[in-house]
Amino acid sequence: MTELSKAREKAIEVIEVFEEMLARKGIMVPSTDREGNEEEACLYGSEYYEVEDEVTEILKKVMPQ
Repeated sequence: MTELSKAREKAIEVIEVFEEMLARKGIMVPSTDREGNEEEACLYGSEYYEVEDEVTEILKKVMPQ
């Protein structure tokens, strides 16, 4: 597994923690990507991927190679 994919995998794990908290609090982050489907996550679309990319970049800097 490459450094990037390991970091991205860990980033997704971190985001899942926040997703669970947002769901418990009933918070939906606004997104123009939303279609109004009930199964849409609290952090959705381009906002989700923006956070995923930023967390991945942070983890790449601190994870051992």
